[in-house]
Amino acid sequence: MISKEEVKRLREAIGKAEGPVLSLYLDVNPAKPENASRAYALRAKDAMKALKVPEDLAEKVLEVLKNQVLEAKTAVFFAGEDLFEVLLLQVELPLVSAVKAHFQEEKESRLLTDGALAHYGPPFLLPLVYALDEYERYGVVYVDQERWRVFEVFLGEIEEVQDAFLALDTEAWRRLSLDAPGRRFNLGGIARGGAGQDLFAKRLEAWEERFYKALAHELEKLVEARGFTRLLLMGPEEHTKLFLGYLPRRLKEKVAGLLPSLPHPGATPGQVLKRLEPELSAIERAKEVELLKSLEEAYPKAVFGPEVLERVQEGRVELWVLPWTLDQGVYACDGLYFAEEAKALAFCGHSESKPLAVVLPELATGYATKLEFVRGEAEQRLLERGGMAALLRW
Repeated sequence: MISKEEVKRLREAIGKAEGPVLSLYLDVNPAKPENASRAYALRAKDAMKALKVPEDLAEKVLEVLKNQVLEAKTAVFFAGEDLFEVLLLQVELPLVSAVKAHFQEEKESRLLTDGALAHYGPPFLLPLVYALDEYERYGVVYVDQERWRVFEVFLGEIEEVQDAFLALDTEAWRRLSLDAPGRRFNLGGIARGGAGQDLFAKRLEAWEERFYKALAHELEKLVEARGFTRLLLMGPEEHTKLFLGYLPRRLKEKVAGLLPSLPHPGATPGQVLKRLEPELSAIERAKEVELLKSLEEAYPKAVFGPEVLERVQEGRVELWVLPWTLDQGVYACDGLYFAEEAKALAFCGHSESKPLAVVLPELATGYATKLEFVRGEAEQRLLERGGMAALLRW
């Protein structure tokens, strides 16, 4: 799994690369018939040959493709004179097919075939940016019958955080789970009441408060260390709701949902991920719809349509929202980009058509603009409002 430190290191390494870099995005999903017998290696070889990639770089890539077992859906290579990075992702990158039609006229630097996107020149990071944007880094707190567990979910992968709640008193948790609401005052089949019940209740509440506050403190440290952007609480409702109540506000704001337990204790990470996948997709689509609604209500701090491109180049855009299938074009002249050719001709007297997908990294980086891509209902709403939106700084 790619950690937040690895993402930072990768960006820095690619950014420091000198000379041309091979950027290769390759569909290696073993479940697809077209990838049988490592056919993707031949596609990569043909692409690199067409782009005149130096033989030594091409051989490094082919050595990996031919000799290593790639248990992934997408393999990403960045290779240059002093650079060789390989990422194996458990997700597909829609941009590879979405921008295919735009690159057909740029075969001297890019070559697209089914299942491959190759570029030789400045690093082409946009497909990876898409993936890093689409997939939030989730921390999943799973309340098991015997213990509390934490899983990290990112880019279609799951990993259990070992010893996440190492300080947890397992015996205390066993007793607390037995004393869950509805049972705590009917112990041993004998109902308790009066002063004895009141004293017992006060002691239990104080002990419960210490227990959950200690867990909240441990979770806060994990969120910071692992870079979780969202949280899910998974387990019996009485416990997840209680725990939510003890979380500090900054953690509560990250909680995207409460989910029931799996039917069996000791679930494997794979079983947890299978349960989570449809929930994560639904959460992401709902968040994107909420984002569009908030922008619609934020006028004049938010704008839609072609005006966004102008505001970006004025340095005014804090957040730039774009459709997942990015097939829009722009018109370039003298280092500026226009959404309409007539404006480019009026300003410069000439223009050059370019796909927005190609110039997007330059614009986002150059003007310190955060990108957000939306799918499903939010994408449709965005297309109806001109195909892009922005939250302005001023």
